[in-house]
Amino acid sequence: MTRQKHIAVLYLWGNCQIEASMNRQNQSLSNSPQSWRELLEMLTEGPGERQRVAEALGVTPYTVTRWVTGESEPRIQNLKRLPEVFPAYQQLFSDLIQAELIPDVPPLPLPPLDHLRPEVPAEFLSRILASYATASGPFRAWSIRTLILQQAIEQLDPDLMGMEITVVQCVPPALGKPVRSLCERMGAGTAPWDRGIGRRLLFLGAESLCGWTVGRGEPGVVQDLEQKQGLLPLKLGIHEKSAVAWPFQREGKLAGCLLVSSTQPDYFTSARLSFIEIYASTLALAFCDDEFHELRKIALHEMPVLSKQQEHTSIARFHDRVVSLRREHEYYLSEAQAEVLVLQQIEAELLDLSSER
Repeated sequence: MTRQKHIAVLYLWGNCQIEASMNRQNQSLSNSPQSWRELLEMLTEGPGERQRVAEALGVTPYTVTRWVTGESEPRIQNLKRLPEVFPAYQQLFSDLIQAELIPDVPPLPLPPLDHLRPEVPAEFLSRILASYATASGPFRAWSIRTLILQQAIEQLDPDLMGMEITVVQCVPPALGKPVRSLCERMGAGTAPWDRGIGRRLLFLGAESLCGWTVGRGEPGVVQDLEQKQGLLPLKLGIHEKSAVAWPFQREGKLAGCLLVSSTQPDYFTSARLSFIEIYASTLALAFCDDEFHELRKIALHEMPVLSKQQEHTSIARFHDRVVSLRREHEYYLSEAQAEVLVLQQIEAELLDLSSER
């Protein structure tokens, strides 16, 4: 299958997944529920559906059961998000929740359902395919990443609540060596993060959520970074409240991951996770075959914290080192080749710094 066909299949599959997730409950109710708990019970009679709701809200199926029986009260954030999980019954859920919390205030109408059911636009797909077909080398990677990051930030944070989306790449290892670290290379954000699209330079390792994801080849989702979430790394960023890391994969190999951070806890619903999966799969087109690595050849080390990296990872200083290295080799090195060598040099410096702790 050509990559053009592959991305077209990804697009169609992704939108079908989102549509199915949003419409799964599009059926009539035989009895009119008197409370949101009764409605939740009716809509989650099957264990599979209860599991879906739990995953969408970042809780366990047992927690959903306790909400239904009244043994437990959901956090207000989860209660506010509950109607989103059932778009066909969103207005009814909202009315019942409001009737319980504020009984004397008449319910307000919600926005039209179509407003809450976005798709990955066909125009976006066309632009990605055009960029892939007409561009080459580093410009192709930059072009595809720019298009995807711009679309992703608009779709995942339309209300500008605060989000950062970052392309995190495996640092190319020396010949015969495993991948030892990851590096943020490009990102997009809304306040309080840097706005717009720009370059990044921050090294990550086994201590990070990205390291966990790339080291295992599977997505990592943390719905509330202020609470413990099992074995997932929980080093809190300045503004982060929830985060997702989704791997870039091709034929079982990995090139890095897409990191999405939000200022809101419990932000990543099943629909948003479906979008993130589509964007990560599409971003994989921006990488060359030799930038993907077998899982057995990835052995990530721990990297120093940001405050200790800053002397080594200034964007301006990185550019100066690339120019200096090319000059040293009388410009026989391309800029891309020089960047790889400088990344390896900085990685070695940071690993030495980390070993001194």
